[in-house]
Amino acid sequence: MRVLANITIKIISFFPLKLLYGISSILYFIIYYILRYRKKIVRHNINIAFPNKNIKEKQIIEKNFYKNFTDFIIEFIKIFSMTQQDFNKHISIKNLEILEKSKKENKDVILLAGHLFNWEWLIGVSKQLPQNEAYAVYKKVANGFFDFEVFQARSKFGTIPLSVKDATRKMIGLPNDGTHAYLFVADQSPYKTRIHYELEFFNRLTPVFNGYDKIARKKNYHVFYLEMNKIYRGKYEVVIKSILPDQQNFRENEIVEKFYQNLNHNIIKHSALWLWSHKRWKYTSGIDYKL
Repeated sequence: MRVLANITIKIISFFPLKLLYGISSILYFIIYYILRYRKKIVRHNINIAFPNKNIKEKQIIEKNFYKNFTDFIIEFIKIFSMTQQDFNKHISIKNLEILEKSKKENKDVILLAGHLFNWEWLIGVSKQLPQNEAYAVYKKVANGFFDFEVFQARSKFGTIPLSVKDATRKMIGLPNDGTHAYLFVADQSPYKTRIHYELEFFNRLTPVFNGYDKIARKKNYHVFYLEMNKIYRGKYEVVIKSILPDQQNFRENEIVEKFYQNLNHNIIKHSALWLWSHKRWKYTSGIDYKL
């Protein structure tokens, strides 16, 4: 069954994007109006983030989120058949010169992104980076068969998938010489038993990961935020922004705080791009979601 599903997905990936976006529009109607997928969570999160917006404004964000979400589904499937040339057409990078500067200064870089659509297509930009090797830190998929297929798809564009469990050891072992870039999609929620740091995010105390802060300070990496912008369907722009310390060196958790400041700005700028269906405040809201 899994093999059949995998073959089907790969066949669908060869459909032209124009046709796939038509399928996405149908999926939107089904997921939003019929299945009502995680609508309670989405509305709860949007209410937390934008308490001053009226009902109509929140509904616009909600509906546009679901449209972007179904686009994301078909864009993820499309990865299996995309070439590097395809990625170059659909995703562009601004401010690459600041990564060039880091390489000249022999400093490796950490690239921090949030779950804004389409973060999965970031794997297609590694060959545009001046660094020789680009690692994408990821969590393994529970389904081993599908995890392997996703691993293969991500690897073919030059990005080296790196399990979050192996990331610290790998980064400690490699020299900080300007030839490596490490990509973290860093706004995931830690398990309740693994909360080590919390900060205010959209006026709500929020548990966050901070492992990348420790390794960045230990290795003295340069740190950047990847701002995601959706120009139109199938066209994304990534703007690289420096994350700099207030003093000579980063204080503890300063990188985490500044990442979330950038993320907050990115979400306000493109409110329908963030993954609102993720239970971001599940440990602080007191809400027991029943799906």
